[in-house]
Amino acid sequence: MDGYTLADSLTPRAFSEMAGLDYEVAKALYGAYALEQDQYGQLLSGLDEYAVPLFDLLVFLKDSAEDYHLTLTLEDAGVSDTEDLFDQIESAQRQLKNDRYSRMVLYLNLPVESDETFAFLDTIREVAGQYYEGDYYVVGDSTSARDLAESFVTDNLLIGILSALFVIAVLLFTFRSAALPVLLIVVIQGSIWINFSIPTLTGQPLYFLGYLIVNAIQMGANIDYAIVISSHYQEQRALLEPRQAILKAVNAAFPTVFTSGGIMAAAGLLIGNLSTQPVIAIMGNCLGRGTIISIVLVLGVLPSILVLGDRIIERTSFQFKGVDWNLRSVKGTVRVRGHVRGYVSGFVDGNLGGILHGQLNATLSTDGQISPADEEGGDGNHA
Repeated sequence: MDGYTLADSLTPRAFSEMAGLDYEVAKALYGAYALEQDQYGQLLSGLDEYAVPLFDLLVFLKDSAEDYHLTLTLEDAGVSDTEDLFDQIESAQRQLKNDRYSRMVLYLNLPVESDETFAFLDTIREVAGQYYEGDYYVVGDSTSARDLAESFVTDNLLIGILSALFVIAVLLFTFRSAALPVLLIVVIQGSIWINFSIPTLTGQPLYFLGYLIVNAIQMGANIDYAIVISSHYQEQRALLEPRQAILKAVNAAFPTVFTSGGIMAAAGLLIGNLSTQPVIAIMGNCLGRGTIISIVLVLGVLPSILVLGDRIIERTSFQFKGVDWNLRSVKGTVRVRGHVRGYVSGFVDGNLGGILHGQLNATLSTDGQISPADEEGGDGNHA
């Protein structure tokens, strides 16, 4: 009303003019308020210059007017719904003050996140500490942003290490090799690093929660592409040389990797370019871009790593107790006894007992036997 706010302090004259009340009635209200607050000096010196915050005056009017038999009501000031007004004042009071804490709202002409803003938060804490002896809290968007920024580095490092260790543990038992899981993690982590270095180089802001989400999705989804190629490579490596094995592995895995990765990349880029929410748009672009980078590295870099690290992978491989497979290549007429998996003039995977004519190039369990045999099917000496 008339440019006044609830935080403004008004004298009896100003209040009477704002509310359209008789000046003597306004002074009576101020006198009752001073008596309630034990401010007897104001009663003795006069109430003409006595200024009271409008908020406190209205709260007093609501709580104590009847006790002092004041006939003043806000209807006299032209306010039609005093009950609604008092409800609003009571709600505001609960937000700003209770029996233990009071709340002060500060508006800063600074960005929500900046070094200057974070430095000023220290100034606020320093000044508040002079009056409240440590029992105070500075909250708000800027404080939250600062707390998240301080904890993000530690949390992100911990999450990254644990995620990599869990993935390595799973792949360790899948491929039964100590080196292969590490090579796969290096490729995927490299794609993640390249993906998130682009916003840094271009100066594009990145929401920290979006970083964690995209990081987890890219790690979990894109590692599958590397697993597909590695699985095919191990199957072909049992029969072929490294270069030939990787060519067949890439050819076999290409449709799966390209189809799955293409769908994810397209979905991410569409979300990034169509969403009107900046945070969601950035997450979509990062996911689509990261998937494309992962596909390029898996199809272009991982094959070379597998070939170059073939000896390391082989030397760090291990077998569980039980059936131990070893590669045997025999040409001629031989007797085979035991479980055979491989190509014998066509692929064979089963328990065989008999004589094979042709070339044998397959894995054989250690309890199996291979021995030369004569053309008539003699037993020969078991290998």
